[in-house]
Amino acid sequence: MADDHGMAADDAADFAEHESTYEGFIKATEITLFYVLSIVLLLLIWGIEGHGGIALIGFIVASLAALAGAVLNLGWRAGAPVFVLLGLAAILL
Repeated sequence: MADDHGMAADDAADFAEHESTYEGFIKATEITLFYVLSIVLLLLIWGIEGHGGIALIGFIVASLAALAGAVLNLGWRAGAPVFVLLGLAAILL
């Protein structure tokens, strides 16, 4: 049986790749979280309050914000204003 459970010599190079993959996963999770929460608010605006047009516009804006957060490397900061505005719309409408 092998008793060598230590790190191999070339695993140090893989550690940097592991960290960048982990950072990408965290950013994707943050973007997805705000996008899904925005869709929940859109369902509230459309389904309960009956404002389908506003929900459609909100869906387009939320989708563009999630795309901008991913492409421009803004992360969750691109989706947060959309989420806040949708929350205010759900309260006020």
